[in-house]
Amino acid sequence: MDFDTIVLGSGLTESILAAALSKAGFKVGHFDTNPYYGGDDTSLSVDDLREWSQSRNQEGNTPYSRSQYQKFSHISFTSSDVSQSRTFSISLSPTIIPSLGPLIDSLISSGVSRYGGFKLLESIAVYDGPSKVKPVPTSKEDVFRDKDLSLVEKRRLMRFLMFAAGEFENASELSGLESHPFLEFLREKFSLVNKVAQAIAYALAFCTSPSDTTLPALQRIRRYLRSAGRYGPSPFLVGHYGGIGEIAQGFCRAAAVGGATYILGRDILSLQPPSAAKNPDALWSIQIDDFEEQPQPKAPIIVTKPDYSPPANEAPSPQGFVKKLARCIVVINHSISFSPTSTPATANEEILVQAEEVPTSNIVDTGLLIFPPSSVDGGSADAAVTCLISGEGSFAAAAGHWVLHITIPILVEDTNVEPEAVLKPYLEAALTLTSSSSDEPTEPLMTLYYLQTIPAADLVVLSDDSGSFTVASDTPYIAEVGDSAATHAEEAFFKIVKALEKRGVKPSKVKKLGQESDVEEDEGPITQFWPPFDSVGDPDE
Repeated sequence: MDFDTIVLGSGLTESILAAALSKAGFKVGHFDTNPYYGGDDTSLSVDDLREWSQSRNQEGNTPYSRSQYQKFSHISFTSSDVSQSRTFSISLSPTIIPSLGPLIDSLISSGVSRYGGFKLLESIAVYDGPSKVKPVPTSKEDVFRDKDLSLVEKRRLMRFLMFAAGEFENASELSGLESHPFLEFLREKFSLVNKVAQAIAYALAFCTSPSDTTLPALQRIRRYLRSAGRYGPSPFLVGHYGGIGEIAQGFCRAAAVGGATYILGRDILSLQPPSAAKNPDALWSIQIDDFEEQPQPKAPIIVTKPDYSPPANEAPSPQGFVKKLARCIVVINHSISFSPTSTPATANEEILVQAEEVPTSNIVDTGLLIFPPSSVDGGSADAAVTCLISGEGSFAAAAGHWVLHITIPILVEDTNVEPEAVLKPYLEAALTLTSSSSDEPTEPLMTLYYLQTIPAADLVVLSDDSGSFTVASDTPYIAEVGDSAATHAEEAFFKIVKALEKRGVKPSKVKKLGQESDVEEDEGPITQFWPPFDSVGDPDE
């Protein structure tokens, strides 16, 4: 069972890569130990989430299970009787997607946008005390409708937004301050008051701490500002059925249409490197548990996550790299209310990814709540916290229910961090925003706390002697997860294509007008991440 490339793990990065290689005509084997698509990016029902938490609390016998046991720790799951528990799609990687960016480009160029649906993020708000939030303005109209800002503050904010939306790299305001803390930059260069500066830093740039630097923050804001208006007033989309787990499954479907072979739910027992390192015909061999077909799968190139092939020595962490995230996932049956935002515009008709319009109600179906540092009693003074709210409208929750994803980056080296102790103050603060008919506080129907370790590994440059790649780690920025995965997948794609060419491996088949041809055709070097999209290429259409 020979392939051109074997991809281990079906997270979003690996799934985009597998689809691109398959569509380019290479023979791809895509394997995942889990019985579902998506890996650490997957979406699970309440029952499956319980099983996931139980399995990660036990150290197994395979490299993958041991790695998962180390990656996910301090797991605490509690649940009462959640009605329609199988109808939930709860993401392990909560994400919002900018309307302009590498992931949207890949969804459209590959045709995978057909396989899923999207909803506009209704609102972003900053926590402003018990039962109070402050909606974040993202447009000129929002700024001038804000009754809490003086005319001078509105002009200063508009000046900054115009600056951030433009080509600021060579601007005098930024000169010499690229690595300056972004919050200080906002206060010093644009004279913004602290509350406005915090809203920009934590709810527009999604900074994780007051020390986040200026240039990367400005670059994120520019992309988000330019995303507004593409599909509606919000710069962000949220994927249906949990988000990027469903998107990863869509890319797997596209890879399968291109001829990729899938094996899920089987343990990867070992990876055997080529016996003759410098022999271009040498192959990697994968030993799969309970796999009757012989010989075992082989390929000259193998792509792994650190879970499947942990590095001998952990890579050093870049400065400012977030090593751990404390996460809390909660199911509630009372809605959360934000203050009403501006009236939504009509979605752009050129949209290829179907997104619904933003409603005007202050009841939030899909929204993002930001807790700046020191905004909650008993909370962190150093890190910002995000709370993504997903309801029935995004198909993440059953009718009358909502899923809250609360996440904080752990910025200090502390092996004794208890996620429940760290995040409970934020959960209690978020629940003050619920609309309950009784005087009793809202009680969660399900709660999951855990710590997630993020390996410091980056995309490893191919070693021609080994033919092995390791895909990059996740990013801590909630709006960057999808685009980061698409960027890493594209980078890996061209390195793998180059490595296959060196080994004399050419695409074994090409697709013409939706038809597979077993005849090799020399069309020259591959220069595009995605071939021209052909709407008849999917037999399901």
